[in-house]
Amino acid sequence: MPATPEQLLALLEAPHWKTPGSTSRRPEGPSARRTEGQAAVNLTVLDHIAEGRDALARAAKLATEGTTLADREARALREAQAMKSEAIIGTHYRVRSMGCPACGCLTLLPKRGRGWCINRHCAVQGRQRSWAFRELAFIGPGAAKSVQRTEQPGPPRDVMDLRRLVAFFAETGVPVVGETIRRWTKAYDLPRWYNPMDHRAHLFSLSDVATAHAVHVGRSQKGECTSASKRPPCTGLHDMFFTGSEDPALREAAKKVCGTCPLRQVCLDTAMAHGDYHQHGIFGGLTAAERRAIKSPSRRTTHTEEERSS
Repeated sequence: MPATPEQLLALLEAPHWKTPGSTSRRPEGPSARRTEGQAAVNLTVLDHIAEGRDALARAAKLATEGTTLADREARALREAQAMKSEAIIGTHYRVRSMGCPACGCLTLLPKRGRGWCINRHCAVQGRQRSWAFRELAFIGPGAAKSVQRTEQPGPPRDVMDLRRLVAFFAETGVPVVGETIRRWTKAYDLPRWYNPMDHRAHLFSLSDVATAHAVHVGRSQKGECTSASKRPPCTGLHDMFFTGSEDPALREAAKKVCGTCPLRQVCLDTAMAHGDYHQHGIFGGLTAAERRAIKSPSRRTTHTEEERSS
């Protein structure tokens, strides 16, 4: 049974974690820059403990409200706090055991305070999907899709032998033996490549095997993730729809994703109704400039006529 958020905070209260350099992160916080010399304690851990107590207090307050949304938010706060504590300690049980909200695969890895899906079939234009820990804990895993296979002739970057694949899935809490992986590769005709280090063995794409793993996990759970099958395809692609909206290639890729979304019109109507049409980013398949043109067509026409007359 994994440790509770309270137990993880209590563990970080130990003197070992409070000493400078006790974690791989910088021991000095912003306040330490105003002091002379290195701080006598690890301010990163101390700040995390203080923030963690506040987060758990907010979660306890939300739990007393008794509503479904408040309960979900309280659980998300607690899980996110546990994920942050595990990141400092160096374990990532919770992140690794969660399915990707977009593809359902157990391919999430923690990095820079976010959970990143390393499944190549889930990425768009080479952009990996990512979620903040709180967001990841709130929305939960998505429904598993069909088994996918690599079509390129050469080996991709995520090829692994059976031993490494078994070790990878063992860390997710849903282990699988090597013979089962062999059976999947034959049943779904997954591509394989020769192992230059061992010609008697083969290499397989982690992304290919992960999709098969997710399908079989979904079947064993008897459809528990089916309620999450209607999520918009843009989930986890915040970077593409906002910071990447100025890049023409990423902008067109984002619009293409919007074209497959059943909630496209709802997304656009919501943005226009709440005055977000002028905000940066892509909503409903339209950029901020395109939304402004729709919102004020007469103003745009008048402005164009004035430019021509001048």
